[in-house]
Amino acid sequence: MKKVLALILVVFMLIPVVSASTIDGSARFLRDAADSTKQTREISLALMALSGAVDDLTSGVIIDPNIEALVETLLTNQNPDGGWGFYPGETSNVLDTAYAVIALKKAYPYLGTEGRLKVRSAIERGISYLILAKNQNGWGYVPETPTSCYPTVVAIWALGESGYSYNSQTIRDAVKYIENASCEISNYEALALKLIAYHSIGYPVDNGTIEEVKSILLNNDTITMKERAMLTYALVLSAPLDFDTARILTKLESYKKTTNDLVYWINTPNMFSSTEMIATTSFALMALSTSFEITPLTETKNPYEMPCEELKNMQNPDGGWGFHLNYPSDETATYYALKAIEACYPEKESIDRAVAWARDAFQRDAAWVEQNGRMSVGYYYALETLLMYNNLTDEEKEQAIELIRNAQLDYGLWGNTILGPQPYETALAIKALRDLGVSPDDPLIQKAKDWLLSITDDGWGTYVTTRYFSYMLKPDVLTTITVLEALDGIATREELQPHIEWLIEQRVNGGWSYWKVYYIWEKNKEYPGTPSVELTVRTTDLLLKYGYNYTNETLNFVMDARDSGLIENNTIEIASAILYLSRFQYIPPVDLYDVERALDEDVFHIIAPGMDNESVSEIVTTLNDLFAGGFIEANSTTIGEESYIVMANFGEYSIREYNPYLRFHVENGTVTVGNVTVPTDKAVVLIPGKTPKGVVLFIFYEPENAEIVKEIFTTGFIRYLRGDALVLLNENSRVRVIVVG
Repeated sequence: MKKVLALILVVFMLIPVVSASTIDGSARFLRDAADSTKQTREISLALMALSGAVDDLTSGVIIDPNIEALVETLLTNQNPDGGWGFYPGETSNVLDTAYAVIALKKAYPYLGTEGRLKVRSAIERGISYLILAKNQNGWGYVPETPTSCYPTVVAIWALGESGYSYNSQTIRDAVKYIENASCEISNYEALALKLIAYHSIGYPVDNGTIEEVKSILLNNDTITMKERAMLTYALVLSAPLDFDTARILTKLESYKKTTNDLVYWINTPNMFSSTEMIATTSFALMALSTSFEITPLTETKNPYEMPCEELKNMQNPDGGWGFHLNYPSDETATYYALKAIEACYPEKESIDRAVAWARDAFQRDAAWVEQNGRMSVGYYYALETLLMYNNLTDEEKEQAIELIRNAQLDYGLWGNTILGPQPYETALAIKALRDLGVSPDDPLIQKAKDWLLSITDDGWGTYVTTRYFSYMLKPDVLTTITVLEALDGIATREELQPHIEWLIEQRVNGGWSYWKVYYIWEKNKEYPGTPSVELTVRTTDLLLKYGYNYTNETLNFVMDARDSGLIENNTIEIASAILYLSRFQYIPPVDLYDVERALDEDVFHIIAPGMDNESVSEIVTTLNDLFAGGFIEANSTTIGEESYIVMANFGEYSIREYNPYLRFHVENGTVTVGNVTVPTDKAVVLIPGKTPKGVVLFIFYEPENAEIVKEIFTTGFIRYLRGDALVLLNENSRVRVIVVG
C-alpha cells in the first residue's frame, strides 16, 4: 500500500496543473492503485470499475485501463478449488471469490479470444466453488460455516452477473434469508449491496426503497463516503436518471479529491488515511460511469446524400440518358441528367458526350418541327440543353426563334391538328422563346398568355377544340406547373392566383402527382395518385415564389423517395432528387454527447426570450460553476455560428437547419421527437444541433414548465445529457426522463 499512501501525500505537495475529467482521472487512479495492492477484493473492485468505464473515457490522452493485466493477476491468484483468498495463496473464501467472479464477468467483453477462453473457465470454476459452498439458506464466509449476510449478498450478486435469476431456487433461498437477516456490515452498505444484487438477478425493488435511498443521499450528511458511493451506484442501477439522481451524482462528485490528473475518494475524514480508498473510488466511478455515457463513433449517412453514382451509371454509350436504365436516349431525360450532374462531380468527357448527343437530337428534332409544323417536347429539351451549355450561336438562336414561330397552329397558339391548341405545347413555346431572348412583351407571347388565362380558372390539362365548342379535360399537375412556369413574370399574381390555389389543393401524400386522384373505370373507384419527385420539386419551387413554403416537407419527401427505392432506375426522378438535395448544406451528425463535451470547452451564448432575467442569470451562474466553458447572456434571439443554449417555446425555432437527422414535429398539442410523441403541455424537450463553429442545445417547453427548465441546470442534470435527444415528461409533479435514440 506504499504507493497508494504516497498518492494521498502528493495532494498536499502539488498544485494541480491540468484538470482532467472525473471519469478519466479516477480511471487513472484505480489503474495505478490496483497495481499496488494484493487484496483480491480491491483488485476485483478496481477491475469492475475500470471495465465499466472503459467506453466512457473522454480524455484526448489515451488511457490504458490495464484490464488485461488485472485479469491476469486474478487468474494467477485463483486457487485449485476454484475460489480466491483474501491474499494470493490464502485459503479460498466466499466473499473474495464472489468479488473476483463479478470482476472477471465485467472484464470479459474487453478481452481477446484467448483471454475470454481462460476467463470463461475461471468463472465456471468460481461459480462451482460458490454453489458447493452454499448452506441451505445462504453462504458463510467459508464453506461449512454459519450463514452470514455479507457473503450471501455478494454471492447473489456474483451469481446474478453470471446469469442466475430470482427464478433459481438457490437465489430465492438466499434472497429470503437476507430480507430478514441483520447484517454485520453497516446498514447503508448492506442496503446498497442488496439493491446491486437484486439488480443483477432481476428482482424488483419497490419505489419506497428507491425514495428512501434518495432521501439518505440528499439529506444525510453523516454517512461515510464509501456508503455514499455504494448507495449512489445502487441507485443509478435501480432507477432511471431524474433530477434527484442528478443532484446526488453532483454531490458525490463534489467530494472527489484531485492531484494532477488523478481523481479519487477517501472514505474517512482522516486526510492521511488510505482506508477503503480503492473500494470507495471504485464504487464512485461505477456510479458516475453508469450515469455518464458516450456513443462510439459511427459513420452516419449524409441525409442530403445525392445519388450521383446511380445517375452517372445510367448514361448510355451514345452520351445521352433514357427515361430508365438501358432505355434509348431521350432529350428530356438527358436535359435533367445534365442539370443534376452539374451538382455532383461532373466529368468533362461525360458532359461533352451528352452535349454532343443533344446537338444531334436538336438537329433531328428541328427537322421534325419544320416538317410537321408542331412544337415538340424533344425539341424544347434539346434546345434548353444547348442553351444551358451556351452551345448555340446567335444565328442558330434566331433560326430557333423563327422555327418556333412557324410551328404555331394559330397566332400565339401551339398544339396539334387533331385536338387543336394545347396549353402544354403553348407553354413550352413561350418558355423557349423567352430563353432565346424574346421579350415577354412580344405580342405573340402576350397573345399566348391571354389565351391560356381565358380557357380555365383552375389548372390546365388537355384542351379539346371542335367546330362547335371547346372544353378542358381533367386538369393535371404537369401541364399546370408548366404553364405557371411559362407565365411567371408575364401574368400578374391576381391572374395566376386561382391556378396556384388549385395546384396547392393537389398535394397528396407529401408531394404532387400527375393527378391527385385517378379513376379506374374497371373498378369504378378512385385511387390517390403517387407523387413524383420531379413534379414535387418543380411545384415547391414555383409556390415558394408566391409565398407558400413547402421546403421542409418536400425535403423529407425527396429523402424518403431516395431511401425507399422509389426513384430507382428513373433518370428524371433521380436527377430531380439530386437537384433538390444539392441545395442543402451537409451538417455533421450531432447528439447530446457532443453538447455535453462542448460544455467544458466552448463559450455558449444563452438565448431565453420567454424567461425572466433573474432565472436566466441564475442559469448562467450555475453553468459557469458546473463547467469549464464560458456562458454569457446573448444580446439577440438570433442563432449565429458559435455555440448556443436556446430555451424557447415550441415552434419558435426550426431545428431542420441545425439537425436534419432527428424527426421533430409539433402538431395539435403534441410534440414528436424521434419515435416519442407526448403532449406539449407536459413535456420539456432537449435537442442538439450543429452550427458552423459549435453546437446548439435547444430546450423547448411551454410556459407552465419553466421551472422544470430551470431544474435542468440547478440540479446538475445538465451534466448527464445522453442520446439523440431527451424528453422530460411531467407526470403528477414528477419528471420522467425519456432518452431518444
